[in-house]
Amino acid sequence: MLATALLCASCAVERGGAYRDAAAPMGVTTRFDAARFAGSWMLWESFGPAAPGSFVFEERNGVLQISGPAALDLAGDYRNGAPGEFVAKAPNGETLVVMWVDEDFETAAIGTVSGSFGAILDRDGFVPPDRAQAARDIMEFYGWDVRTLERTVL
Repeated sequence: MLATALLCASCAVERGGAYRDAAAPMGVTTRFDAARFAGSWMLWESFGPAAPGSFVFEERNGVLQISGPAALDLAGDYRNGAPGEFVAKAPNGETLVVMWVDEDFETAAIGTVSGSFGAILDRDGFVPPDRAQAARDIMEFYGWDVRTLERTVL
């Protein structure tokens, strides 16, 4: 796990934000695969206020679209940056990073580069303790204050 975290740190992007330490690095997972990541994800835990429900990631005509009731301000069109990095096309949009995803693409840790939003997503809304801990560990490594994560799925 630590080796993966250190390897991911080499994929560093910008820093900062309300829910994470601006001095910490932030990077993308090295196992990202757009085809396996596509589809619907349930918002399981997040930082700050969030709408329960799903995020939907889909590519249409070369443009990544994020939608769903939980997407809120992150809904919209994105272009691909590094694998696992989604750069908003809107002028004031946020860059969203997939920091970690498990081997089966069932659970993921995502967050904005600014640190204004971070979350743990899951395909079916039930995250086993080992995957929940792995997601929190990687988020903590990237400077997120995981003590402030709030459950959005019961």
